Amino acid sequence: MDTIDIWEETLRDRHELLYRYKTIKDIPSEWVEKNIILPNEVSRFSGKFSYNLSPYAREIIDCLHPSDPSKVIAVMKGAQSGITQGVIVPGMAWIIAEHPDNFLFTASDKEIAKLTIDTRFDNIMQASGLKHLIRSNIVRSKGQRSGDTSHSKEFSGGSAIIEGTNNAGKFRFFSVKTVFMDDYDNAPREDKKEGSIRKLVEGRQTSYGNLSKTFYVSTATTTQTSNIYEAYLEGDQRKWHWPCPKCNEFIPTDWQTKLEGGGYAGIVWDLDEKDKLIESSVKFKCQCCGYLIDNREKHDLNQKGKWIPTAEPESRYSRSYYMNSIIIPPGFVDWVTLVLEWLKANPKGGKTNVPLLKVFYNIRLGLPFEERGETPRMMKILENIREYPIGVIPDQTCQEDGNGEIVLLTLAADLGGVMNADREDVRIDWEIIAHSSTSATYSIDQGSLGTFKRSNTLTRKDRENDEFRKKYTYMHGMRNSVWPLLKEIIQRDYPSESGDTYNIKLSLIDTGFFTKHAYEFVRTCHTGDNWVFAIKGLEELNYRNINKDSSIVKKSPNIPNLYLLDTEQLKDMVSDNMNLRVSDDQTQEGGFMNYPQPRDNKYSVRGYFKHYESESRKEVVKDGVSIGFKWGKKNSLVENHFWDVFVYNISARYIFLDLIKKTDPTKLKHLDWSSLVSFLQK
Repeated sequence: MDTIDIWEETLRDRHELLYRYKTIKDIPSEWVEKNIILPNEVSRFSGKFSYNLSPYAREIIDCLHPSDPSKVIAVMKGAQSGITQGVIVPGMAWIIAEHPDNFLFTASDKEIAKLTIDTRFDNIMQASGLKHLIRSNIVRSKGQRSGDTSHSKEFSGGSAIIEGTNNAGKFRFFSVKTVFMDDYDNAPREDKKEGSIRKLVEGRQTSYGNLSKTFYVSTATTTQTSNIYEAYLEGDQRKWHWPCPKCNEFIPTDWQTKLEGGGYAGIVWDLDEKDKLIESSVKFKCQCCGYLIDNREKHDLNQKGKWIPTAEPESRYSRSYYMNSIIIPPGFVDWVTLVLEWLKANPKGGKTNVPLLKVFYNIRLGLPFEERGETPRMMKILENIREYPIGVIPDQTCQEDGNGEIVLLTLAADLGGVMNADREDVRIDWEIIAHSSTSATYSIDQGSLGTFKRSNTLTRKDRENDEFRKKYTYMHGMRNSVWPLLKEIIQRDYPSESGDTYNIKLSLIDTGFFTKHAYEFVRTCHTGDNWVFAIKGLEELNYRNINKDSSIVKKSPNIPNLYLLDTEQLKDMVSDNMNLRVSDDQTQEGGFMNYPQPRDNKYSVRGYFKHYESESRKEVVKDGVSIGFKWGKKNSLVENHFWDVFVYNISARYIFLDLIKKTDPTKLKHLDWSSLVSFLQK
């Protein structure tokens, strides 16, 4: 079996494979323990480096090995976890000594990056007897050599670049195989001139293909803007597990886990009659058997611990790790200290101290803290991912959820791209939604037809490959027209869990742009079996009046098969529905949003769910008085297509109601969704 095949066969038991197959050499963690010396000025645990203190760092640094298939490694961590000391710094030393090539090390700004190099890396290289490996590759004028500075290192076979992510303009001038991005959450999302920082950095590795490695390492900050949390969710979301000393089950080292029968596992404690912490009561409770683990057992359990993936990654080459202060080495912070800090932020019977709680979440739990605001949060609906597969109508799941039957299947499409005398390049983003009896929704499928990307989101690789990309058109009858592809989706039969098939009853095509071609498609597809309507936002409505609501949908008096939408009111509704939660009896409220298992880049965090955070609701003020609210994109770079199509799909429910009312206006004038369900079931 080829070495790469061994790695790809199983990623969970990687270390077992490492030591079983001696064909894999130069294991980074083994090399580090043999060669790295920590001087006094770098660590209080001076001397020969050992992963016995932080065994969880072994697997992470071993991702550097060429035989490991992972390309993106995200580490979301609490403070004092030992990742900079146990992964980034020795990882750079390992590259220089064993697998020399070009690499980049960044921090939030250049001064912080240089500080890590000056106070940690240089001292460790000197103490370890590796300083001689760093030498200039080029003799400068007058015989000067400058291959060993705080912002660059040169060595035989490669070089190291040290930069700040706030200086992204310089990233365009080099090519690297490996990137270490420390303090990633404090990196700007985008540069005004260069665009996405992450895309810019990953673009520097293009020439290395599958050999490239990118390490994103950081303590998380705020959920809505956290870089590391986004990267963590894209990976396989590994958690450090201990074997319970009693039942031997591997249990995740989470702060607290709610048990099915009530109560919590994880860190538990008791208070005395004065609501003071009883320090001896602080334990870690096993989620499986209830055994109480003492803080003194942590070191031994860490030696037996292992990383276990908890999610399907967006890419098989993306790996992500999460660790908190529960598992960090003895001598840093103990569990009693953690509980005392928690109680200070959450006093019994008192008001939560939000600033302290945020610090605890970030520094101790290694988790992002969700700030309250007027922007929808995708994290809410990420919890609503269910077990049903993409493309299958979950009629049985719907019944089990208490949502009755699937009443209506709808499709909405958003049109984008350019069509002019010089260029034809378009894309249709679409989604299919199943509407239940209770108005809870089940997303069925989503995707894009066409390959258009806006110029301000293109990477250098995109631009280089642009001439080879197949481009589509909205013109009817052309070979690369997108309309036949969309028509096939609309007219397809969709299987269900029960074995029945469903058809899309109502399809909505946004006609805000490319109006002529969209209307032509609606005209030709709108039949008795398939209702296809054009939709457009109400032009006269540019905000939602706080004192009056307009009709959510209304038929155009002038244009056939066109409905006009109050998108402001619809977006308010969707935003509110995103906050709905499953009740204690496991039932869902009306409007609850369900999603299938992500697969094949569908329903991915970056490609789909991030769109739900693309817009914010802002107050409209006139003459110093608040008169309403308006939705708008946060900035020109964000993608909002699937936010829009979901909003359109919600409007489909009201359009369907309007269409049914028109079959008998005298009897059905006051028809609502619940009475419609009863009407259809007669």
